[in-house]
Amino acid sequence: MNGQYDSPASEADLLAQLGELRAGISALEKQITRAGREQLKANTLTAAQTEQLTLALEQLRTADTRREAALNDLRERNRVEQAEARLAVVRSILPALDGLDEALRSGQATLARSTETDLLRELLGLAPESAPSGADPRTTLAAWLQGLEFVRRRLLDALAAESVIPIPAVGQRFNPQRHLALEAVVATKAPPGTVVGEIRRGYSVGERILRHAEVIVARAG
Repeated sequence: MNGQYDSPASEADLLAQLGELRAGISALEKQITRAGREQLKANTLTAAQTEQLTLALEQLRTADTRREAALNDLRERNRVEQAEARLAVVRSILPALDGLDEALRSGQATLARSTETDLLRELLGLAPESAPSGADPRTTLAAWLQGLEFVRRRLLDALAAESVIPIPAVGQRFNPQRHLALEAVVATKAPPGTVVGEIRRGYSVGERILRHAEVIVARAG
């Protein structure tokens, strides 16, 4: 009697437990689904934030690169402008050097060909009978030329400080990149194509030619 009576109750309990289990599983599924949705939202938000951060960092790097390029460009322009300003000063000095070179050539030629009396008359513009006695014009002219040479050397040193140097000319093979031939003479002691005279000195700074040397070139007879 007891076994037959207890069996239906146990089945009902089992069904109730099964229902509770199903309800718990359903609630758990809902929780998992809800958690999944929340996780998806979180993942999506994280991905969006990461993308925004990456984009911001890329924009920052691009802006920094542009800023650095602009600074480098500005530095280069300033360097070029300063260099051109210095070269403008150099070019303004060249005519003074030309004048000193011409004065030295003329004075040395005068000193070489004149006697003391002739030189004094030439310097003072006097007639032969008016030349004062006891003067030493050759010594005076030599001292004057020495002073000019000193000034010339100082100017050349100032140019050298800016890396500006005279272009070698006399005795060199004619180079159209560095020399400008104004005259050609029949070669006697130099091979044809050799620079045998310098009319006006040229100058360079590094590989850049500031002014070509104006020269006389030997040619075949």
